[in-house]
Amino acid sequence: MRRIAPSALMMLLALAAPAVAQVNPADMRSGCLSFSSVVGIISSPMFVVPSGYRFVLTDLAFARVSGTSPIPASSTEVVRLTVNVGGPTPVVRWVAGDKLTATDPPLQVHWNSGLVFEPNQSMEAAVTVLNGPLPFGTVCWSGYLVVATTTSVVPGPPAGPDLALEAAPNPARESTDLRFSLARKQRVTVGVFAVDGRRVRTLYRGPLEAGEHRLAWDGRDDAGRQVANGLYFAELETAEGRTTRRVARVR
Repeated sequence: MRRIAPSALMMLLALAAPAVAQVNPADMRSGCLSFSSVVGIISSPMFVVPSGYRFVLTDLAFARVSGTSPIPASSTEVVRLTVNVGGPTPVVRWVAGDKLTATDPPLQVHWNSGLVFEPNQSMEAAVTVLNGPLPFGTVCWSGYLVVATTTSVVPGPPAGPDLALEAAPNPARESTDLRFSLARKQRVTVGVFAVDGRRVRTLYRGPLEAGEHRLAWDGRDDAGRQVANGLYFAELETAEGRTTRRVARVR
């Protein structure tokens, strides 16, 4: 049997391995934010998204430590951590509680799809403490920037009173039914998007009669591949405008 040189073997393995999307290290962002002696609620910006980019938050952790006190405080405070779009009226994007019971682990989360923040938005952390004060607390986060060249599908209010989109079951292990109604015959587009704005699947594009309609998404992309677990957005676009609905995939 002819022997294969190690360098040639490594090249063959690299060619045989499936292609995996890589994030450019230059696009990665991360940081930590510390609080001390917290009573009630306190909030602070973590990151402001630059113009022309979106930011995808993928990892977040909260610990009862600080840079000067690395030993977790022995305490009974209950902490609620919220990640918001900052501003005069913050918009909650994620919320969880720490130490609701004595054996609860520290807050730590990894999103497969991520939480998307739009250009110029402020990503804010808010800590609410019950039975405080909380001696120390540190929030650490990481994610990446993507060029904002695609249409945002972060949900907003419907464009009109008759424009609505429902998804069930949601979360879904198999197929998700998307239901909507039209007041008149018109051209519509129904698609599924990833949280960074990439179109995953086009379910329908063309004219539809007035009335109730239902389309099924089987959790596959336009190439027929199963999508990863995580959060997606179904979008209905009509002559009246467009509306979106969060759709979670679990297996």
